[in-house]
Amino acid sequence: MPMDTDPDRLDTLTRRLARLEDRARIQDLIAAYAIAVDDRDLDAVVSMFTEDGEFVRSGVTSRGRDAIRAFYRGAMDRYILTLHQPLSDLLSLDGDHARGLLTGRAELALDGTLVLASYRYADEYVRRDEDWLFARRDLRFHYAVPVDELNDGICADERIRWPGTSPRLGDLP
Repeated sequence: MPMDTDPDRLDTLTRRLARLEDRARIQDLIAAYAIAVDDRDLDAVVSMFTEDGEFVRSGVTSRGRDAIRAFYRGAMDRYILTLHQPLSDLLSLDGDHARGLLTGRAELALDGTLVLASYRYADEYVRRDEDWLFARRDLRFHYAVPVDELNDGICADERIRWPGTSPRLGDLP
């Protein structure tokens, strides 16, 4: 059987394969980030952002690798243990740029309290050479509730209940 050498078909297949490879590399970035955060590998986390990358949490933006490093250093010092579990992602690719919406859950040991959280990242990615990096991560929570308050905490409007803070509305419905 002769091999199909139609240039248009080969071009289409090449583009489709490249798109799948890009999606896989971005998914690897997402998984590597969760592992690096849980392992407290500050250098690895920071290296996953562009030089001018942004990390947004609770409306506060850390811009640039130095600011991102300072944010994560402070966060990593506060938590005894973290376990992030990325669950699903929606990715939209456009050349060397992409956007993503990632859901996940986390177990977080903070100030002697085990907190369970459901989170969502709105991400922007940029390809640099063969690597994909975060250009922006915007973290929001459905809930963050101490284990001993799970039922009342998750079933309330004020589902953000970090130890030592007043309850507040969830960032997401």
